[in-house]
Amino acid sequence: MKIGRVQAHIVDLGERNAHIVTIETDTGLVGTGETVLRRRDATVHANLEELGRYLLGKDPLAIEDHSEKLFRDSFWSGGPLHAAARSAVDIALWDIAGQRYDAPLFDMFGGRTRTSIPVYAHAPSGPEPRAFAANVARLKARGFHGAKTGLPLFYGSETSPVGGDYRHGIGPIDPSLPETSFLPVSVIDRIAEWFEAARTEVGPAFELMVDCHGRLNLPTAVRLIDALRPFGLLFIEEPLPPEAVEEYARLTRRSPVPIAAGERLTSMYDVRPFLAKGALSILQCDIVTCGGLTGARKIAAMAEAHYIPLSPHNPNGPIATLAAGHLLSVIPNAYLLETFGSESDIEAFAAIVDHPPLIQEGALILDGERPGLGAAVREEAFRERPAGDYSGTR
Repeated sequence: MKIGRVQAHIVDLGERNAHIVTIETDTGLVGTGETVLRRRDATVHANLEELGRYLLGKDPLAIEDHSEKLFRDSFWSGGPLHAAARSAVDIALWDIAGQRYDAPLFDMFGGRTRTSIPVYAHAPSGPEPRAFAANVARLKARGFHGAKTGLPLFYGSETSPVGGDYRHGIGPIDPSLPETSFLPVSVIDRIAEWFEAARTEVGPAFELMVDCHGRLNLPTAVRLIDALRPFGLLFIEEPLPPEAVEEYARLTRRSPVPIAAGERLTSMYDVRPFLAKGALSILQCDIVTCGGLTGARKIAAMAEAHYIPLSPHNPNGPIATLAAGHLLSVIPNAYLLETFGSESDIEAFAAIVDHPPLIQEGALILDGERPGLGAAVREEAFRERPAGDYSGTR
């Protein structure tokens, strides 16, 4: 069996684009992969085309060999731009392997340790605390057991209605404010009001999380953790810049709230110092930017050896969500899976693949009735959902 054609397409997910790669073999099997890397769509697409030229004529089942060569033979091995493309290719190759052996990927990886994967959804913070509380309550009513938001005032919209539409606008904080710049103490106190309102609305059993997108320095992160401690957050995500391993270690040692990070780490080599230094409580590497399923499985095993759970970053499309689901079905240190969780996202998934991810009562369910990933891309999606024009800041 040889690879005969590699095609890359960009489809609009709403608020971001997904890159869908299809790898066709001379036996008729077609594997599908996906990556999402906001704000760098043209670069990722060009890299996918370059990687496609490497793959032509090769054995699609030599996945480990391809993974190593795509990482090392580029010479410029690190970074998310290259990792995004090679991750999409890796997922597609595993999809072919599953079809070749007529088995779902979780069986290819050793069999399931769980039949459902708990997920959480995004809740926009909105312009004021009542709006956030209403958005969280809406997700709870839809069956979710947890929700994450961006930092209020940093990622809140001044015009979003109560109830929200799952869109994040830029709030009154400068969208490019460096983590070392002056930030009034009152901002931290005001942020706490959002979580007080949400906790009052949904009660103690619903999980709340906040994503800081690396916008704080160590003293401000400590101050935020102290302010939010009364509201029982499940974790605080990426409070510090992603490269700040020493500062993460210092913060994690003193924080009573678990610190989650890792979505911008793109290989097991990036992850290693964070684990070695005890720099986080929850690891969040994204399957579509850490080397695909091959890279993610190695990272998961490293994390397991350090007693760290894996909770993949996944504001992605249907193929990425299924791939993450197969991984978390197998590994013993699976935690939670991120999803956007909006009604519009569910509609987009159904428009892009023929067997979209099934989320019921706050959990992703994989039935295993189809081999590989369990879904194929709908070719009409490339025509019906052309790439959107998206940009943003930190």
